[in-house]
Amino acid sequence: MNEILDVMSAHRSVRAFLSDPVPDGDIGRAVAAARRAATSSWIQAYSLLQITEVERREQLADWTGGQPQVSQAGAFFVLNADVRRHRLVAQHLQKPYVGNFETFLVAVIDATLFAQNLALAFESMGYGVCFIGGLRTRLPEVDALLELPDDVWPLFGICVGTPDPAVETTTRPRMPVDAIWMTDRYPDDGSVLDSIARFDDEAAEHYAARGLEGRNWSGGLWRKFATPLREHLFEYYSSKGAELR
Repeated sequence: MNEILDVMSAHRSVRAFLSDPVPDGDIGRAVAAARRAATSSWIQAYSLLQITEVERREQLADWTGGQPQVSQAGAFFVLNADVRRHRLVAQHLQKPYVGNFETFLVAVIDATLFAQNLALAFESMGYGVCFIGGLRTRLPEVDALLELPDDVWPLFGICVGTPDPAVETTTRPRMPVDAIWMTDRYPDDGSVLDSIARFDDEAAEHYAARGLEGRNWSGGLWRKFATPLREHLFEYYSSKGAELR
């Protein structure tokens, strides 16, 4: 038995929560553990902004596409890639700070590693978690609402709370291990398509069990990428100090 693997394997997105707040003590424990995530060159390029004001959370719920869990979960956070402290250090020491696409990418990776650790920490304590990518849909408005300084780049929201036992939530299947784990060479396209076909069969069973006959993974995937996504993001992140070239 491995309790960590069990928690990881049981992950699911929870979108219905009880109104119970998440105690500060539990949040502190989760953040303390999550900060042990790997970080490039020890730069720790992330910050976690908890939003507690009711009006702000309700506004964010609307701006993220009408996701009620943003305002109803026991706690809601905005996860930021954050290089502001790096620039401040350089300014304080009267040294140059030169950003480029690599510094942006490293900050995004650092923040995402921290966020996954954070989710695992909360789930190990029995809480449910839901990442909110919809936070990026109206980032300029979100930025103004949260009064974020330059060099702090919001990536997504994180809902945390006690799952509502009256609402059934199940784990979704994932791509088979042999479709992800490769050795020495990337497989040819025919092999990749074979693994997709196998996963489509599994996904179709998952949908059918929920009364959604005729759906599979590929169908949702092509619809997702049939049109450009959130084209304003380049301009927004550039305006906040990110060098994207």
